[in-house]
Amino acid sequence: MDTTEMLELSQEFALLGVELHGDGDNQAALHRLVELAVKHVDGCGWASITVVRGGQGRSLAVSDQVAQQVDELQYEFGEGPCMAAAENNSDYLLFDIADEPRWPRFAEAAAAQSPVRSVLAFQLAAGRAVALNLYADHPGAFGAEAVDTATIFAAQASSLVALHEAEDQAMNLEAALESSRAIGMALGVLMSARKVTEEQAFTMLRVASQNLHRKLRVVAAEVVETGTLPDLPAPKQAAMAASEDLAGAGALEASSS
Repeated sequence: MDTTEMLELSQEFALLGVELHGDGDNQAALHRLVELAVKHVDGCGWASITVVRGGQGRSLAVSDQVAQQVDELQYEFGEGPCMAAAENNSDYLLFDIADEPRWPRFAEAAAAQSPVRSVLAFQLAAGRAVALNLYADHPGAFGAEAVDTATIFAAQASSLVALHEAEDQAMNLEAALESSRAIGMALGVLMSARKVTEEQAFTMLRVASQNLHRKLRVVAAEVVETGTLPDLPAPKQAAMAASEDLAGAGALEASSS
């Protein structure tokens, strides 16, 4: 990479940073990063970012359909340089996909079904197993200079993935708090309307959720909005009434003992 290209890449990275510190989209930034890797890493024709959870991989960003296809082959077989890099805290260079003994099922399928012939995968320093994957259309595509340039992309990708994970966790926490708040309000409504304990009110919510095959938070939101439990089919109404009777009998027994 010459000085002019290095300057151009620095400016591209700076624009990503400005966008993310404003109202930018982190997912769009990840996609832009893999596109830049294809543009600037010698020999790279396609790129992606893989995350592995519980032994299952998925792609956070792909440059195009070829990258997605080769990622999916690794997820299908549970093997490959990208899966290994993400999980094993190491980097992997697949020199020639047609002569690769470490991941034979993936290598055979990729050679038959895609134009990819060599792979360079970097483990990313993120909160979970993640890898940056670079694909080329000929064996031995990634020389020393390409590896050096790819290392810069791996460092930038680590920062973007860490931000992506932080945003994802924040969204999950916000959703959990919203759900908890709705359930708490629904319990209050039922306790007041039905003159039952908190435990009995929660049982009513849970039974309605199971019988209607709807999430507990959805049923809770409806209770808050309407002031009552949603209607159940007739047989299930009877079962729920019986459940309430049992809960009431239990409460009476407890109060008399």
